[in-house]
Amino acid sequence: MDSISSQVGKKIREYRNRAGLTQENLALSSGINVSFLGDVERGIKKPSIDSLEKLLKALNLSFQDFFDFDAEIIPYKDCSALEKLMLELQNRSNDEVEMIYNIVKNILIFDDRNND
Repeated sequence: MDSISSQVGKKIREYRNRAGLTQENLALSSGINVSFLGDVERGIKKPSIDSLEKLLKALNLSFQDFFDFDAEIIPYKDCSALEKLMLELQNRSNDEVEMIYNIVKNILIFDDRNND
């Protein structure tokens, strides 16, 4: 059985790939050193709770979702647009979700008016 460090690193890599990010992209958006991220993904180094929190925030994941080792990680490229949107919204605040809903609703209303 893989060590916890290896499992954590593998999951970070899988979620990074699902999001279509390079190590450089994820390192930049999370404020983590890219070589450290590479070592974490290979299970060589262990991220601190603070570093893991930064990585998960950049990946739009909660700790609960990340540590659900039974969950299947589906690559974005294999998801429908609606599934991608739901994944992006799952850890957002209610205010953020409401704002995005209103934007989408207004776009659809505008589109309907222009197609009549």
